[in-house]
Amino acid sequence: MQRLPDDDEPAPRPARSWTGMFRDAIRGVKIAVRGEVNFFIHMFIAVLAGVGGGILKISDNRWWCIFILCVTIVLTAELFNTAIEHLARAVTREQHPEVRDALDIASGAVLVASLGASCVGLLMIAWPLVKVLRH
Repeated sequence: MQRLPDDDEPAPRPARSWTGMFRDAIRGVKIAVRGEVNFFIHMFIAVLAGVGGGILKISDNRWWCIFILCVTIVLTAELFNTAIEHLARAVTREQHPEVRDALDIASGAVLVASLGASCVGLLMIAWPLVKVLRH
């Protein structure tokens, strides 16, 4: 038996095309890049680390795969954090302990991802740099 929608329920959204979904996703990334300083900082540091790895001629593909994965995890965590911030502002502008906790937890996720990626970056760049400086 099919359930009839209540008057208060919004009408179901029509199915979106793949191009529409990609367009919306790209729009979301643009919003984060343009409006979130932290997202830009993470991207900037990732580029610096990548350039540093290139200058040191890191040729082990495993390091590059791990590096790309770490960058992806940090930027994804930052996107989720940004989404939660936007959602929290849409729900309420008042101070609420549960909203504050949710925002702090999301920020903590970015911190954990960033610290892990920093460790990988240091290992990826530090060992080759020590080898270069020894010779």
